[in-house]
Amino acid sequence: MDLNRPAYRVETPRLVLRCWSPEDTIAVRAAIDASTRALKPWIPFMKEEPRDLAETGDWLRRHRAHFDLGLGFRYGVFDRQEVAVIGENMLLHRVGPDALEIGYWTRTGEEGRGYASEATCAMVRVAFEVHASRRVEIHCAPGNAASAAIPAKLGFTHEATLRERTEDHAGQWHDLMIWTLLASEYPASPAAKAEVAAFDALSERLI
Repeated sequence: MDLNRPAYRVETPRLVLRCWSPEDTIAVRAAIDASTRALKPWIPFMKEEPRDLAETGDWLRRHRAHFDLGLGFRYGVFDRQEVAVIGENMLLHRVGPDALEIGYWTRTGEEGRGYASEATCAMVRVAFEVHASRRVEIHCAPGNAASAAIPAKLGFTHEATLRERTEDHAGQWHDLMIWTLLASEYPASPAAKAEVAAFDALSERLI
């Protein structure tokens, strides 16, 4: 397996996850604006909001540059027609060597349909099967019950709750739950059986 070939496009039964493009600027801006109230208490990048359209375009270009350089992988989550922005999923290099952190948010109005779980299953498969990760983590605030339900359902272990470890948009400090899935545990996770197809930048299939 060539670990320098990240998955630029990931397909699940109902979703398409793909690297953000500057062409998504208007759709992303609309999705974040529609979700501001729900995202602000939990999502770190909301400290930088509100952005105008030009700033949002610059933000997406930076994400694309990081993706191409292998510094982090942020995926737009779309419906299968790639018309509606459902949210975002991420594979982030900030939890140590041979490990990835999964992050996610879902657009207001799209909650409760299992989209976040479906997209996160895809990210788990990509993390272990494309990036050959030794460990995958999910972090969330204890009060964010919807986010915490996903790693619990996918067989992650709640290792710890760290006190006052993350700062919200208003500068208030919150506890942080750490959920972990090891490579040795991955085959028993429901994510390992999820229907997923992943493709590199040349549209060659990776999974």
